[in-house]
Amino acid sequence: MFFADGIGFGIWAGHIPALKQKFQLSDSSLSIVLLAIAAGSIVSMPLAGQTVRHFGSKRCIAVSIASYALCLVAIAVAPSLILFVLAALLFGAAKGGVDVGINAQAVVVEQCYGRPIMSSFQALWSVGGLAGGFLTSAALGFGSTPPVNLTSIGALILLLGVLCYSPLMRDASSSSREPEGAKRFRLPGKALLAVAILTFISLFCEGVLQDWAAVYMRQVVIVPVWVAAVAYAAYSTAMAVGRFIGDRIVALFGERFVMRLSGALIIAGLATTLLVPRPVFAIAGFAVAGLGNSNLVPILFTAAGRDPILGPGPGIAAVTTVGFLGFLVGPAVIGLMSKFFGLSVALSLLIVLSLITAACGPAIIQSHASSRTIEL
Repeated sequence: MFFADGIGFGIWAGHIPALKQKFQLSDSSLSIVLLAIAAGSIVSMPLAGQTVRHFGSKRCIAVSIASYALCLVAIAVAPSLILFVLAALLFGAAKGGVDVGINAQAVVVEQCYGRPIMSSFQALWSVGGLAGGFLTSAALGFGSTPPVNLTSIGALILLLGVLCYSPLMRDASSSSREPEGAKRFRLPGKALLAVAILTFISLFCEGVLQDWAAVYMRQVVIVPVWVAAVAYAAYSTAMAVGRFIGDRIVALFGERFVMRLSGALIIAGLATTLLVPRPVFAIAGFAVAGLGNSNLVPILFTAAGRDPILGPGPGIAAVTTVGFLGFLVGPAVIGLMSKFFGLSVALSLLIVLSLITAACGPAIIQSHASSRTIEL
C-alpha cells in the first residue's frame, strides 16, 4: 500500500508539466491546483484519524485507496479547468486518507513484526514515486498521452487495493481502550515544537521538489517533457536509496551528524541545479538533494517518539501533522513566489531552509534528548 501510494503520487507529479500545458496554466494558476490538493488532505486527515480510531486502519485503507485510484482517473479525464481543480481537491482528500490509514497499519505490523521496519515502509513509498517517475518518462517518450497513463495507474492502484486488502491486519478500535473523560489533546513542549518545525521544513522541501522538479526542468532548463520526468525519478531514486541505508548510517555516525550532513547535501544539490541549469547537472543536483532529504523525516519522527510529555504515539502525531502541512503548502508557496520572482529564485528558498536544518538541527535534536533526560 505504501508502494501504491507512492506510484500514484509519482505519476501525478511526473505529469504536472503536461497537465500545466494542457490547461495553459501559469505558475500562480498551478499553485491553486496544488493548494487544492493540500486543502483536500488537510480536511481529510483528521476525519481519517477518527475513522481509524473507530473502525480500524484496514477499513480506512480500503475506502481511501479506492478513492485515490478513482480520483487519479478523474484528473486524467477532466475536460475543464474547474473540474480539474475539483478532481485535484478530491485527489488530495483521498491521499490524506491513504497516508493516515497506511501509517496506522504500519504501526500494527511493526509491533507484531518484532523489530523496527518503519523506514522500509517509507522507502517503499519512495520506490513507488520512482516507479511513477520512470513510467511517466517512458510513456511520454513513446508518445502515450496523460489520460491513458493516469487511468492505467489508477487501475493498477485499484487492483493492488483489492489484492492486498485481505492480508491487512485488523487493529482494535482505539476508542474502546480510552478511559471515559481521558484528555485527548495536549500541547507539545518547546523541545517537541522545535522538532515539529524542523519536520515542517523537511517536508516543505520534499513536497516542493516532488512537484516542481519536473516543471523546473521543463521551464528553466528547457528539455522535452519525458526528460523533465527524469528529474523527479532521479530525486525519488536517491530518496529510496538513502532511506534503505539510513538506519545503518545513523547507527554509525549518530543523528546529529546525519542532520548536518543532510542539510549540506540539500544545499549543494540545489545550488548545482540552480546555478548550472543544464540537463545533466540539474538532474544530478536533484538527486543529491533527494539523498540529503531522505533521512531527515525518519530521524525527526524517531526524536518525536521519544517525547516525555506526549509519549510516542501523540508525539509522532503532533510532528506529523505539522510536517505534512509543510509538505502540502510548500508547492503552492513556491508557485506564488515564482510569479513575482521567477522559479529559480523561488526554489532558492529551499537552500535557506536547509541551512537552518544544517545549522540548528543537531542542537535541536540534542536539546530534545536533554529535555527527555530532565523529564525522566
